[in-house]
Amino acid sequence: MRFTDYIFDLYGTLADICTDERPAVFWKGAARDAETFGAQYTDETLRRAYLALCQDEVHLRAQALPGVPEPYIEPELLHVFERLLREHGADDAHAQSFAKAFRRRSTLWLKPMPHALMTLDALKKAGARVFLLSNAQSCFTLDELRALELFDRFDGILLSSDAGMKKPYRGLFELLLERYAIPRQTAVMIGNDVAADVGGAHAAGLSSFYYHTWQSGPRPSRLPETCTEIPDLSALI
Repeated sequence: MRFTDYIFDLYGTLADICTDERPAVFWKGAARDAETFGAQYTDETLRRAYLALCQDEVHLRAQALPGVPEPYIEPELLHVFERLLREHGADDAHAQSFAKAFRRRSTLWLKPMPHALMTLDALKKAGARVFLLSNAQSCFTLDELRALELFDRFDGILLSSDAGMKKPYRGLFELLLERYAIPRQTAVMIGNDVAADVGGAHAAGLSSFYYHTWQSGPRPSRLPETCTEIPDLSALI
């Protein structure tokens, strides 16, 4: 089958990223960042408040999207940063800056995966459309897409934080197909996660290519009949 619409996952597929929010030194630095915006936290009080608000945002969004099972709900983390500052009297306008500082502190590295840019350009040159479907936060990811020189290469982007739901929930795939008028029969999902990318695509009636990377976890013993494993992204060309 000749595919004409390629739907890509981002982290672990097109972008090689490593983040770590576990070290105490990270939370100490994040507390100092919050202080610059007028909010007073220690490393531990910030960590506890952040985690509690993340969970609360899941519950709030689940109420707004009653048809989506809560395990597939994706919160909007920008609201978390707004609430972290607002509860200490700071201006909501600083929330985006706080979110960016938080992400920078947690990121150990960020770079394109091998052949990522070349593959997207080659597919576009051949007349295909390329889309991004990612479990990601817009307050983090839009800047990272631009830094990776990926943003302008897509014909359409759908992030889970904007939709309120995440892969492998079928509704997220259906939303992408509907929004960009993507024919199911000639579309294919490319991702490194067996459950989120391959399983979600299969449930939505889509073919898929599985790309095993260091972020994929254990290699699967088998893949659905609608999925083909590729050794690297250039195999799509």
